[in-house]
Amino acid sequence: MRQFKPLPADMVLASTLARRVQQLRDFRNMTAKDLAKISRFGLQRIEDIESGMETWLSATERQLLAKALAVEPVILQEAESRPPADDGVMIVEQARIADAVLQGTRNLLCPNCGSSLRCSIQEALDIHGYPTVFPKAYCSKCPFVLK
Repeated sequence: MRQFKPLPADMVLASTLARRVQQLRDFRNMTAKDLAKISRFGLQRIEDIESGMETWLSATERQLLAKALAVEPVILQEAESRPPADDGVMIVEQARIADAVLQGTRNLLCPNCGSSLRCSIQEALDIHGYPTVFPKAYCSKCPFVLK
């Protein structure tokens, strides 16, 4: 098993999960591809985390990523941010944004802060093996993520 040097006591960790993962990966002198391989995440998943598209991890994912970065899971957890609980208005807004992303609309604005959203369409197979698409969108200025 690889041995990693401990984090310096005076190291100031980034406040967001995206920047913290990238900071720790850089400190460990790893590429995103290296981290994907060691953590058993796909490269696209690591890129989504580091770009801010994903702002929190499940307990299992957090443990896998923390182990790959040779840190305690709490180091990642303290930088995670869950979106606020949805109310009826936000559910309608999320549905509107999802439809717009799937229709190829460009220059969508964040419903929280008004900044431009970064949008993409993820192609996948459903449980029966049929192709399906999922809209993805996130704001680089605030914690908004399309669920």
